[in-house]
Amino acid sequence: MNIVIRRGTPADLPQVYALIQELAEFEKAPAEVTNTLADMYEDGFGAQPVFEFLVAEAETKVIGLCLYYIAYSTWKGKMLYLEDLIVTEAYRRYGA
Repeated sequence: MNIVIRRGTPADLPQVYALIQELAEFEKAPAEVTNTLADMYEDGFGAQPVFEFLVAEAETKVIGLCLYYIAYSTWKGKMLYLEDLIVTEAYRRYGA
């Protein structure tokens, strides 16, 4: 299986959103996801993006997500915060 890790694009967001919903189902908290796909377009690719993401892709399908943002600590200064690292269930445990 050939897996490509690349920077996420606006075209990836529908599949990314599906991964987020899959995680929420796994955590038994689907109602806790109040963020919308439209929010993600604006917050990730609008005038002032607040997050970035990488995707893992297999055969043109997004199978994984690494969503992060830059934060600031008064003690440590600038830092990267990893919000989510998700791999869809069907592609887990391959060791790639």
